[in-house]
Amino acid sequence: MITGISIMEIVESLLELSMIVMVGLYFIFSNTIMRTLANRSDGACVMNDINKDILNPVFLGVFVLSGVAGLYFLLFESNAKSVAGGIFFIGTTLVTVTRNVPLNNQLRDSSGDKITQVWRNYLDKWVFWNYVRSASAIIAGFLLAL
Repeated sequence: MITGISIMEIVESLLELSMIVMVGLYFIFSNTIMRTLANRSDGACVMNDINKDILNPVFLGVFVLSGVAGLYFLLFESNAKSVAGGIFFIGTTLVTVTRNVPLNNQLRDSSGDKITQVWRNYLDKWVFWNYVRSASAIIAGFLLAL
């Protein structure tokens, strides 16, 4: 124990923190970034740059840890934390891997005249799935705060 706090309490707090950090990331994309990019003629190129730059050790560490956190709380907690873990894992981690990343890859692999069509489709589908991620993360964050 460190000043009355167990190691497990510290670990669980770090797991919760990783989820809360991701709440902010999903929210800023839904609230600001995608709206801005949709109104730019070079929005697809900027998004490709963002998708490339975001794959760094800090982001990947927090993203993976937040997914592990969701599973941990789902499987090993009860009440609101368990529900928060399930909502977070399904609504953010699984949605990211199965919906957003494939769209990112499709945008990355498009070029020339095709990128405009891919970008329009991307804006509809990627933004929808990001709203799902944002709502799931916010609900999970609220449940963690109870």
